[in-house]
Amino acid sequence: MDTQASQGSLQRGYKIIRAGSLRRAWIAAGLVLAAACARPAAAQSPDARALVEQAAKAMGGLAALRALKSEVIESEGKQFEHASAKRPGDPSRQTGRFRYTLTRDLARPRLRLDWNSQRLGARAESIHYLEVIDAGGALDAGGGLNVAVGLLEEGGKQSRLHPARLATRLREEKRSAVNLILTALGEKSLRRLDAAEGRKGAAIVAFVDGGGEFRVYFDPRTKLPFMTEILEDDPIEGDSRYALRYSDWRKTDGVLIPYALRYELNGRPLQEERLLSVRHNVALYPETFAVPDAVRSEKADARPIASQWLIRRVAGNVSYQDLGRSPPVEMVRLADGVYSAQGTSHNSIVIEMRDHLVVVEAPLYDARSQAVIRAVKERFPGKPIRYLIPTHFHIDHAGGVRGYMAEGAIVAAPELARQFYGCMARAPHTLRPDALEKSGRLVTIESADGARALSDGSREIVIYPLPNSHADDMQVVYLPREKILIEADLANPRQNRVRAGPGAAELLAGIEKLGLDVATIAGIHGDTADLAALKAAAKAAPPAADDLVEKSPPPAGESAAGAIVETSLGAAGGPGC
Repeated sequence: MDTQASQGSLQRGYKIIRAGSLRRAWIAAGLVLAAACARPAAAQSPDARALVEQAAKAMGGLAALRALKSEVIESEGKQFEHASAKRPGDPSRQTGRFRYTLTRDLARPRLRLDWNSQRLGARAESIHYLEVIDAGGALDAGGGLNVAVGLLEEGGKQSRLHPARLATRLREEKRSAVNLILTALGEKSLRRLDAAEGRKGAAIVAFVDGGGEFRVYFDPRTKLPFMTEILEDDPIEGDSRYALRYSDWRKTDGVLIPYALRYELNGRPLQEERLLSVRHNVALYPETFAVPDAVRSEKADARPIASQWLIRRVAGNVSYQDLGRSPPVEMVRLADGVYSAQGTSHNSIVIEMRDHLVVVEAPLYDARSQAVIRAVKERFPGKPIRYLIPTHFHIDHAGGVRGYMAEGAIVAAPELARQFYGCMARAPHTLRPDALEKSGRLVTIESADGARALSDGSREIVIYPLPNSHADDMQVVYLPREKILIEADLANPRQNRVRAGPGAAELLAGIEKLGLDVATIAGIHGDTADLAALKAAAKAAPPAADDLVEKSPPPAGESAAGAIVETSLGAAGGPGC
């Protein structure tokens, strides 16, 4: 099979050449650039300040806002995740429901968040944590932490709040309605935007705080803010608009407060909530914001990266600990020439071929991929990574794909996810340039309708589609000679044990339907288990669906014959593609 992309036919966007069931796309990365970064002004724009002062007046007056010294909020709502839907492009899934009590010290940056939620789906579980933040110094102009410190109490254990989680929480505090107005008035970078930079029909101001740009949209009729956007990078969607919408304004203690909040990423919902009660100027006691000395003395060894990505990870009760740190990579041998590049929460499987390498999975984000790529090059010097096989498109499993695109690896995807990876390749990352944004390299995506095989004459790799209740674009990877099956999110083997659940049952059903001889299950999460462990776990729950997989792959390196249809798509960088 010819795996060399021809640049002669490259057009703006990407070109798809269809030959039966196998499709290849060549994509020019970085064609669409976003000029989203703010231009800090030497002094405030008078017309921008006037808009913010009008909003303050509409909310009850600047004096009334400044007279608020504390705020206690009780709220409840729902969480959503479009990057964990059943298939790319589907509506967001509801992933949880929650209720919390938030106590704010408005005179000093201090807060206490008591959070309770219920995660929905296959991993149904209750989540409870307590965050206490004493941020007298908050964030400096460069986004660094001064004397800010946070406590996380979870599962009966106390620890120092991860620096990125602390920075993210402090940034969100500046979007609460009262803080937003007071913060904007104090920013020298405050300027007014025209409709071309924001949205028509709204008066818009922008300011830079903590290294990021905030855009505030005002209703021309009520003068109240109806939305705040933060411009930031997303591993999958690139330059993104992280929005908080305000509605249902009610007068509380003489001040208008929004009782309905909706968080969105590029127009898709992440969280919707409704405030149940708001109390102001409540007496605050020192113990409310107490952070034990033992927690304060813990080392803060990660960069304080404020990100909506982290909020989404916290919502799912899943790991984010490597964010802002050098990701650890341990190369664990599974068989001759087959290694698991293991990390804190996710693994990549590296398969050595005669003159190249194949990697299964590029999780999390670009920094994780770069760490794995360095480890792979040290283990296999001189051998290029020719193929990357993603298991599915979900937020934590596809976030590092662009790092391998930058290496020149061909992405072997199911046809169902071809457009998703095409959009990912074209998404501009100008706010935080990653390896692909810097390289501008040509990207190749090969997609197939069914199973396919890669072979070098010695080792064979078979990629099987395994649509299931978790993801319709799921792929599992089988090594016939080694009898190893590589999977994600279905078995999650750990020390030869598999957690009982529908995913295990669906994986076992797929293996039996395909007639695969499996000795070892290698997980993208965890480590390995044998087939007996999977069978034991599968007894707890039947498969969620039948007819999950095709019965046999095409011959190695071949695709079915058929008419060639060439289609050109115009470039459309960024979210939604």
